[in-house]
Amino acid sequence: MPTPRKAVVDVTRRGIYHTISRCVRRAHLCGDGFEHRREWIQRRLDLLLSVMAIDIYAWEILSNHLHALVETRPDLVRGWTDRDVAIRYLTLCPCKWRRRRKGIPVDAPPTDEEIDDVLTVPGRIAVLRERLSSVSWFMAMLKEPIARWANKEDDCTGHFWEGRFQCVAVLDEAAIVAVATYIDLNAIRAGLVERIEAAHQGSVSERARLVAGRRPRTSIPLKSIPGFTDRAYLKHVDEWSRVVVPGKRSVPRVLPPILERLGLTRQSWASLIKRGLETVSGTAIGSAEALRDEARRRMGHWVLSPTRNWTG
Repeated sequence: MPTPRKAVVDVTRRGIYHTISRCVRRAHLCGDGFEHRREWIQRRLDLLLSVMAIDIYAWEILSNHLHALVETRPDLVRGWTDRDVAIRYLTLCPCKWRRRRKGIPVDAPPTDEEIDDVLTVPGRIAVLRERLSSVSWFMAMLKEPIARWANKEDDCTGHFWEGRFQCVAVLDEAAIVAVATYIDLNAIRAGLVERIEAAHQGSVSERARLVAGRRPRTSIPLKSIPGFTDRAYLKHVDEWSRVVVPGKRSVPRVLPPILERLGLTRQSWASLIKRGLETVSGTAIGSAEALRDEARRRMGHWVLSPTRNWTG
């Protein structure tokens, strides 16, 4: 029986989650004439992160799926006024038909009348506070417009995304480093690029541009990877990229404490990078202690972890 999403995600406290969304029937999200869809997703990510109480560590947009490593911040939402909450909600979800009827541009800031309409509905602000730091609502608000735009472009109807997004709880700093590294190596692993700085479809090239003193391609704000400066993290990812680049067989002698904390050997870690976290079942990743704490939180005896189920 699949683990219920409400068991994986605790909406009342800060949490870090690795999310994966795939297109149906391996349809094209980007690539093969659909590169402009990558810009759709990047602009949408930028808007959502500027409005919602969500931070992001890493993201990658591939030909038929996307990854994001995000942190929910309900603690921030609790400090917002009711009016702040209403404005942020209306920025994401303006009532388009009413605006058209009144001659208000769809992308104009919320009006006082619209804000008052939200504030006067009993219980509405409490619901919106939860949504504005919800990973589920974040993914819904990211994916729904992309599906509509892609179906319109393809002149078809029906599902564009393959069911709900996959969601894995990332429990500690070691797991954050592991998952971020995996995400940032996706383009290398897929054979799309040979150097991490050329992976323009994700966060690793954005970090590379910042370190090089160049202007990033997007304005998506990135959180620092725990225990690393951006320069040190890029060196780490570059070293591990050699594991999956053809003709480079050496396994870098880096991060033994993190690998040990996650219960991985260097060989199994290299296999994990090559084959992918999304191919292994699991709803949480972290050290043995973090997994025990997570199991207690879920009031169970154990928690499936991608690394614990890995035999590569």
